[in-house]
Amino acid sequence: MSTSTSLAAAAANCRCSRVVFVGNIPFHASEKELRDACELIGPVRSLRVAADPATGRRRGYAFVEYPDDETARSACRNLSGHDLRGRELRVGLAGRRRRRPRGDSEPVGLEDAIHAASLVSGTPAPDPVTRYLAARSARELREMAAALEAGGPGALTLLEEHVPGLAAAAEQVGHLLDMAAADDAAEEARNKKRAAAADSDDDRRAKLAKVGVEAGGFNKDKIAISVVGVTCF
Repeated sequence: MSTSTSLAAAAANCRCSRVVFVGNIPFHASEKELRDACELIGPVRSLRVAADPATGRRRGYAFVEYPDDETARSACRNLSGHDLRGRELRVGLAGRRRRRPRGDSEPVGLEDAIHAASLVSGTPAPDPVTRYLAARSARELREMAAALEAGGPGALTLLEEHVPGLAAAAEQVGHLLDMAAADDAAEEARNKKRAAAADSDDDRRAKLAKVGVEAGGFNKDKIAISVVGVTCF
């Protein structure tokens, strides 16, 4: 199999937008009951119920793959809230594996470029375009998008009509930029959470120190006052 064919197959088989996360599954529900519920939406290609590797005990969630993106989105809309053994299922797109931002000047990578190609409506851009975009950084992609839009919507439409594959490439660039922005936002949220946790720890330590002082701990001011009040014999 050629490299080009391998890349095309990878893009065609990118499952990120076809896999849904199903949560709040009752522990006593059987896998067949869960599959039957999921198949109310459409045929299920695969179902993986999460379990503790040490005990085998189920963790209450699963990943379900549907044949196409539309069926997966339908599951998100119509399976959420479905009653299974007294619990309402929570369903959402599992999405691609998030990564930490690589920096504004580092290549976005082939994995993200392939995922972006799988999201393109209609015919995706040719494999060489996907490889080219994979080697570009987020900054370079923003520059490409800005250059394409510089002539206005009319000029862009005209270019897309006369340049084969340009529309798909432009859409692929847009998806890559959206993914990079999502990763940046997720990283910022993580950093804020860590900072808030650190501030909370500092406040807790300060309160504990204050409590210790008020309970009779070492206090320079108290010592100074007591020494002043001592009568010299």
